[in-house]
Amino acid sequence: MAPHMTHFRMRARTGERQKVIDHFDLWQRGRRHQAAGFVRFVLCSNVNDPEEFMAYAMFADKKAYDANSNHPDQHLWYETLRSYLVSDPEWFDGTVEVQRMGQV
Repeated sequence: MAPHMTHFRMRARTGERQKVIDHFDLWQRGRRHQAAGFVRFVLCSNVNDPEEFMAYAMFADKKAYDANSNHPDQHLWYETLRSYLVSDPEWFDGTVEVQRMGQV
């Protein structure tokens, strides 16, 4: 099965920017270890609008992604994240067709 990725765009409420960043760090320290098939996530802020974020999360396959998405602890994590946002994130779910990595 091909890796599955979800991309999402979101905007922090005024004064909640750092809470968004910290909440992703919390996921990394906690939920990540419970999320079978998790590969990586990236959170970026817009250089021209630091209240706007884009993120992506990659899982080994859609089955692993769905298992994480449907986990009650993940739902609680999302509800807290959502409280820091102006509105629901804009989502794009997809199958990785091509992936290349260079040296950093």
